[in-house]
Amino acid sequence: MKYSMFSLSLPQCTPAEAAALVKEAGYDGMEWRCFARPDPMPPIPNCWQSNRTTLDWKNWKKAVPEYKRLMAEHGLEFSNLGCYCRADQVEEVKTGIAIAKELGSPRLRVCAPPYDGKENYRSVLARARDQYANAAELCKAAGVQGLLELHMGNIAPSASMGFRLLDGCDPSAMGVMLDPGNMAFEGYENWKMGCELLGPYLAFVHAKNSRRRACGVVAPGSISYEYEACEMHTGFVDWVAVFKALKAVGYDGWISNEDYHLATGCGFERIRDGLAFLKKCEQAAKEAAP
Repeated sequence: MKYSMFSLSLPQCTPAEAAALVKEAGYDGMEWRCFARPDPMPPIPNCWQSNRTTLDWKNWKKAVPEYKRLMAEHGLEFSNLGCYCRADQVEEVKTGIAIAKELGSPRLRVCAPPYDGKENYRSVLARARDQYANAAELCKAAGVQGLLELHMGNIAPSASMGFRLLDGCDPSAMGVMLDPGNMAFEGYENWKMGCELLGPYLAFVHAKNSRRRACGVVAPGSISYEYEACEMHTGFVDWVAVFKALKAVGYDGWISNEDYHLATGCGFERIRDGLAFLKKCEQAAKEAAP
């Protein structure tokens, strides 16, 4: 397998600093976040609102040459373009594809619509299937692969719901990004069963961890819980079990570190140790294989 770092987790870094850290830590590639950068940038780094590594969606033609140069200088591969275009926004999808092509990224994230309970799921699904089929055709024509990220709060938080959404699309044009850390919030299914179900749609993996904690008694017999991001080696996700599932179905693609539980950003030791932890889990899964 190959390992990349998602720049979401390095909001305190310039693109140049991020590329240098990731290379020194031993990763094979980078997954760059792509979003509209605020101007001016808020002074305190934050993964989402004040991220200095973010490739500016609004000014991508000007920004792309710097990112390409940094990747070439550090011998890093593009694993994925972490953009936020939605399948129901055709012009956004076209822009995302154009950025990925210009960068040389073989993939880009294509986000699913949310599920808020205001409209019946079946209606949302029927419309989204058409939207993803159209996005898949656009990706196929451009020679890139779109990725549906399994994410809490949208219509595809689990492997089975992701498969239901994409079933019928060409998997080389539109695949699934497995995200166990998200699925700890919503969408958990047996890891091996989910990977088996996804089959050729399993195209990318995000690595992080999450946990649920009790935060108070609402009423007798009723406890309120909150979900929170946590360190990779703690939390709900058993990463050895995930690697066993990936190995069982022959997955040998990218694992991208999205450790963001410190919203102000990960330092060198953290991203280095994250890679070591993931490789240790991969090795443990390999040794446990029959």
